[in-house]
Amino acid sequence: MAFVLADPSTLARDKWPQHIAHIAQESSASCDNLGAARLVPYDDEDLSEWLWVDHQPEMSRALVYIRQDVAGVNDRNVEVVVRFQGVIAEMNLNIGGNWDGSAMNAKKATQYLTLTSGGCGEAFEPQLRAAALLRETILLQLGVNVDPITNSSNVLVLRRRVFTKIRVGANDHLPSVVKAAEDPRSKFADIRSQWRVTERVIAATHLAHGAIFPIPPLALRRGDFVDVSARVTVTIMRNARGRYYEVGFEPITIRPEANDK
Repeated sequence: MAFVLADPSTLARDKWPQHIAHIAQESSASCDNLGAARLVPYDDEDLSEWLWVDHQPEMSRALVYIRQDVAGVNDRNVEVVVRFQGVIAEMNLNIGGNWDGSAMNAKKATQYLTLTSGGCGEAFEPQLRAAALLRETILLQLGVNVDPITNSSNVLVLRRRVFTKIRVGANDHLPSVVKAAEDPRSKFADIRSQWRVTERVIAATHLAHGAIFPIPPLALRRGDFVDVSARVTVTIMRNARGRYYEVGFEPITIRPEANDK
């Protein structure tokens, strides 16, 4: 998981007041002792040499990885996962997100988490900049012309698709993570041959003695300060004009502030 930089020598998380963004196990992390794979490069030239994009049009997606020479591996790919911090403004983390229960709309169903600065732009604005720079770099690697980055929004929206499209022989081995008790009307079960929920958003607090205490995502509230690990995603979409790409940030793990200071 890679940290965002506020400037070439400072982590954005260190700009939050009272060390609110520090997890006990990582309190000593800094630009000096984190390897290159743990730091999202600050400028576009370095970023373009830090990541690479695996275009998979047959799966309607592209995967984003840290380059193997940066990650220090040569036998596997390391996906780009970024650490963001902020105050929850809006969210929908229900198991089905905003799904209306119909097979037709399973493709559109999403969960989302919207973060704001909570008044600390010094820590939050570098994250908006990094997100925009990541989008620009990825699109350029996909051969898409983009305008210079601008921070037109003051919120960071992390969004994930609820369902995975099931393709026979490709990913039909993936199990559903929806429990029977969560699907009393069998709506998820009825479409499992076409669409499945194959991953859950994880929420957990880190306690002072190092233990990780899982909590239900629905226990989170607006106004909570959270640290989020988010996977960079690229979805290939089509409309009347042809193919286009959506670059997003998919929440994987959400850590609310806890008594770990």
